[in-house]
Amino acid sequence: MRMKTLALPLLLWATLAVPLCGADNLRLNPRLNYSSDSQDGPLITGDHMDDGAMQGQPNYVIFYGEG
Repeated sequence: MRMKTLALPLLLWATLAVPLCGADNLRLNPRLNYSSDSQDGPLITGDHMDDGAMQGQPNYVIFYGEG
């Protein structure tokens, strides 16, 4: 009985989950000049940069790394 109670919400959540899209092949701009306050173009470039953006919604960028 407990397994059915847990399985149904999990199955419902899995079928309604929206696939998340994000950018690939992220690269820092190699022409950035940290000694001046000039416009050197976008800080980060990559493939599929606009796929995850939704107009009228906050768009978050999350950086994660381990050292």
